[in-house]
Amino acid sequence: TIFVFFTMLFNGGVVPSYMMWTQVFGIKNTIWALIFPNLVANGFFIILYKNNFSMNIHPALIEAAKIDGAGEFFIYRKIVLPLSLPILATVGLMTGLGYWNDWTNGIYYITEERWYSLQVYLNSILSDVQAMQSMNGAAAGGQFPGVSIRMAMAVIGVVPILILYPFFQKYFVKGIAIGGVKE
Repeated sequence: TIFVFFTMLFNGGVVPSYMMWTQVFGIKNTIWALIFPNLVANGFFIILYKNNFSMNIHPALIEAAKIDGAGEFFIYRKIVLPLSLPILATVGLMTGLGYWNDWTNGIYYITEERWYSLQVYLNSILSDVQAMQSMNGAAAGGQFPGVSIRMAMAVIGVVPILILYPFFQKYFVKGIAIGGVKE
């Protein structure tokens, strides 16, 4: 746990990551530039998995299944996986939200507009709005509606979250109920 926590506190930084992903792996201006840099396991998620498996999956369940003659794959599929659905849904939702909200990979690794994600476009719109506001709205002929544009961008950014959350909510409630059971 200490080694995983240490990697959460200290990392190589942006420049070494950029050099590794572009020069070693060659993902610049590809769809993989939006996927791979965040795909590596996050230390926080590893700690969540570890705590979930140690707290919610009792070793007696696995031992009883082995005594009954169950193999490793059967134990995983019938015992571990169903008890792990809450943590898998939680980490899946967090990862999905991380990808949805990520605009830095598009800025760092993508220079061709055809690979830009929606968040990169929204970020460029925000930069344009701030530039127009700094010119005192001269381009708009008066007061520029910067707050309205920011709020519209917030709505665009939150709509997928509002659509997906009800499907994941049952796993969150189930995870809270499983975590609340005491022996």
